[in-house]
Formats: sequence, C-alpha cells, structure tokens
Amino acid sequence: MRVIRKRCLGLDLHKKQNTAYLRVHLGSDQEPVGVTQQFGTMPEDLERLRQWIVEQQVTDVVMESTGVYWMHLYELLEGVTQPAVVNASHVKKVPGRKTDVSDAAWLAELHAHGLLRVSFVPPKPIRELRAVTRYRAKLVAIRTAAKNRTIKLIEMAGVKLSSVASDSFGKTGRIILDGLCEQTPDISLLAGQAKGKLRNKIPALEQALRHPLSTQQRELLKMHLHTYDMIDSQVAQTELRISSLATPYAAALARLDAIPGINAIGAVTLLAETGADMSVYRSDRHLTAMAGLAPGNAISSDKRRRISVRKGNHHLKRICVQIAWAASRTKDSFLRVRFMRLQSRIGRNKALVALARQILVIVYHVLSTDRPYSDLGPNFYDARNKERAVQRHLKKLSSLGFMVTLTKKST
Repeated sequence: MRVIRKRCLGLDLHKKQNTAYLRVHLGSDQEPVGVTQQFGTMPEDLERLRQWIVEQQVTDVVMESTGVYWMHLYELLEGVTQPAVVNASHVKKVPGRKTDVSDAAWLAELHAHGLLRVSFVPPKPIRELRAVTRYRAKLVAIRTAAKNRTIKLIEMAGVKLSSVASDSFGKTGRIILDGLCEQTPDISLLAGQAKGKLRNKIPALEQALRHPLSTQQRELLKMHLHTYDMIDSQVAQTELRISSLATPYAAALARLDAIPGINAIGAVTLLAETGADMSVYRSDRHLTAMAGLAPGNAISSDKRRRISVRKGNHHLKRICVQIAWAASRTKDSFLRVRFMRLQSRIGRNKALVALARQILVIVYHVLSTDRPYSDLGPNFYDARNKERAVQRHLKKLSSLGFMVTLTKKST
C-alpha cells in the first residue's frame, strides 16, 4: 500500500499521560521504524512534546478527538506541523489487543497511508466564536430552567399567574412576581399595573393572585428571581462578546439573516458551527451529513430498512431545527409552504428535520457563492405545476357540491 506521509506521529491522549508513536518510512524495500515516547499532560510536558516533534522533523500528527484533551495540544502544534483530529469511532482495532502504544501506532499507520477521515477543525477565530455561542446556549437553557422552577413554585403556592398571563416573566409578570416577594402585597395594586392586553384581564389577575404566599415561599421566590436575573445578566454579557467576535463576518451574517427563520443570534451560531469558508466541505451533502441531518442508509440485498438520521454535530443540528421551526411559521415564504407539504405526508417531526436540512443546504450555497438569499415565494409549487394545482382545486370544489366552469383570463 502506498505511503503518503513519511514521518507520521500518532498520539494517544489521556487525562494524565500522552503516548506518542513516530512512524518513519525509510523506503519501499525497508520496514518502517517506530519510536515511542511517553509525556505527561502538564504545560511543561506538552512543551517537551512540542520540542521533540520539532527535533524529530515530524511532518504530520494525528490524534483522536478524546474529550477536550486534544484541544490545547492542537493549538500548541498548529504552528509547528499539520495536526489532524479524527473521530474515535472511525478507528477500530481487534478486541483484546489494545494498549496506549498500540493505539498510537495504529493511528500513525493509518494516517501514513491516508486511510483516516480527518475531522474539520475551524480556524482559531471561529473556534473562539463557537465557544461563546455554545456557552450562551447553555446559559439560555439554565435561564429557562430557572424560569420554570419559579412558575412551579408559585403554582404550588396556589398563585395562578401563568393561567392568565401567557408570559409570566413579561413586563406585567415580573412586576407581579417582585410584588409577591413582599410580606403583605396589595393584590389590587399589583393587578392594576398590568400592561398591554393584560389590562383587559385585571379582574382575572386579582383572582389568580388572591392566595397568599407563606414566608418560606416568599424567600424561595426571592432566590429564584435572583438566580434568574444573574443568569440573564450573563446571557447579555455573552451576547456583547459574540457581537465583538462576529464583527469581521458582518457581510456573511447579513446574508444569513435574510433567510426566513434566522435571526441575528441564529446567524452567528450557524457561522460558528459551520465556519465561514464552505470550501472545506466537498458539497452541501457533506455539510448536512456533518450536522447529522442526512438520511441514514440501511440497505441489504433488495431491502431498505427505515432508520433515523445519522449522528453528527448536535449543536448545529439543534440550531437548524430551531430555525426550521421559526421558518415554518413565517408567512408568505417558500419554506413555510415546503413545511406544510411535507407535514401532510410524513408528519410534523420528520418535516421539521427535512426543513432543517434544506435550510442548511441554503446556508451552504449562500456562503459559498456570496449571493443573497432569494425566496422562491409561497406560490412556487403551484406555478411549477399549474395544471395540477387547477385540477386539485376543481376536485375540492366538486367535493363541496359546486360545478365550476373555467374561463381563461385575458391578458
């Protein structure tokens, strides 16, 4: 088998120890030479590893994406050699013959012959942006959990605020929640501070707030609200940081923001997960497969078994499905019509995944061609199959008991 990389280093990474195996190809008529070294994981140990790689004139380094252990080492070696990160599930050995040294040697041998599929690692600016957007997503989930705990607390106390107000943490809801923390709140005064459409529900609000909270419940409510405010403040700080890091990609973000269902945060999250350079993907199919939105294959002989979508970048899949849900409710758009057609055939959940995949394909072409998004419009399918649309409407009218005569409109 042809050797592509002459001096290839395989790294087996762990929390406290890294094993390095250098495979040196001397020629087609000679056996390769292997050199093994053990290194710790402290900063000085990693620096020794970097120096050893330089001394050995290593051209290529390969490591598995083991937890987070590879990330700092990748940045450390980025300017020295060509580090490659591979999915551990793509590198399998014979069971019962596994050691750290054999794992490192196996990685080096496979990479030397070009048999590994290298994972995409975005450049450092995108990695920094990705870290902040992922942290924001975690904070939003924690904030939602804090909100739900607060609503659960007042429900347990007999306060039915969520039955009257659709958003218990809106302007009116927050005024009421803060007022309930007082020892003897004036219910009529609290309900009278309702804003907007809730002004029409003041009597219902007074009924919902009539049950008093105990001392214990008031103290817990104060703590819940304090936790919510603290997390909300951190979300705001991360959004400021995101805005700062996303400044160089303003043009690309503006094109993404024009796609139905994508807002400013959604555009930045997409860019952070996919990267701004689409040339790293072979095609839009490669990108959707990386996101775990491509259909899985399970074909044996002449039988095709139905399975779910494959595994992939769950951060990217999550934001794509969220965008698909927003796009499905965007009026007068092609994506909404697409969702409604799919939903009638395969159900809502599968239609959402299919729409998420289509949105990611649109993102790929918008970023790769530097062209703005152009919506096909809600009448795309009817215009493409005009005769079929006419027959469908005639059939519907006939089933309702109407006889219709068509006359072509003069132009």
